Amino acid sequence: MIRLEAMVMAAHARALWGRFHPAPDPTCSDLENSRIVERNGAPVGYLTLERTPDHLRLRKLYLAPGHQGHGLGKQLLHIARAEAAAAGLPLRLSVLRPNTRALNFYLREGLEPVETTAERIFLQSPS
Repeated sequence: MIRLEAMVMAAHARALWGRFHPAPDPTCSDLENSRIVERNGAPVGYLTLERTPDHLRLRKLYLAPGHQGHGLGKQLLHIARAEAAAAGLPLRLSVLRPNTRALNFYLREGLEPVETTAERIFLQSPS
């Protein structure tokens, strides 16, 4: 999964911080809270969710570049939204500012910006 994270996030991290270093902590490979998407036996994406007392956080939704733009991200987002709704919690996530493609995807899917920082845009499912 670290290789997939690098494929998806390296350019955005370099644009923001001038470098990319994969996260060494266990959350980057949190298989207990992740769903791995495979095509022809190879991982092409994954979704990681984290439950907190007041929201469900979408920590990672990564798809290999060749698998983006075909509706798979929308399916994974639907899973996250369904889990949040079942728990009676809002879905929250953040996007690195340089990742305009992801930001536009989440906005098209109806998530609303709730906070911005120099590095990130935080979004939430509508109340």
